Amino acid sequence: MRRRRQTERVPGRRPTWLLGCVVLLTLALGLLPSCSDPDAATYTEVTVGKLTVDRPAAWATEMSVEAPWNQGFRLTPNSVEQLQVSGDFGDYPTAAAAMGTLVGQAQVGLKDFQIVESRDVEIKGATTGRVTRFTITDNSGSQLSGEWFVAAHWPYPQSVAVSVLQPQFDADLERRILDSMELEPVLQ
Repeated sequence: MRRRRQTERVPGRRPTWLLGCVVLLTLALGLLPSCSDPDAATYTEVTVGKLTVDRPAAWATEMSVEAPWNQGFRLTPNSVEQLQVSGDFGDYPTAAAAMGTLVGQAQVGLKDFQIVESRDVEIKGATTGRVTRFTITDNSGSQLSGEWFVAAHWPYPQSVAVSVLQPQFDADLERRILDSMELEPVLQ
């Protein structure tokens, strides 16, 4: 029969294997990627009325807007790149109904307006959401890429919207808007 060797424990001293595990765990945790948003510095949150959404931080030049838009931002005072927000777009029961208004006005008022894509999307706080990508021609004859994001809530009809215009479609910006956009409905 073998006897187990007993180790003498010195008070205040930890076993070396435990110390090794702590060191390895500390190193492993230090090497993990951060859970924070790596693009956080490139975007700024905007809250207008019932709408919260991220916009590119560089698009900080405020621009004048017309109803139903409440606020607008540009890259520079004369740049094509712009984002407009509406925190109370209207009492629409669905995002498709609200989008229909934008499309109808664009067909009459925007030169060479063409829809590239229109699809339903999920937006926080909304019962329906829709995004429509389009192209137009500016006064100098250049083609521009635009996008509308609309969120609506039912049974208390209300909607919010975001409009983006830039030289070319930007999939990363679209994703950021969809991920950050939120409708905070007033429930009566």
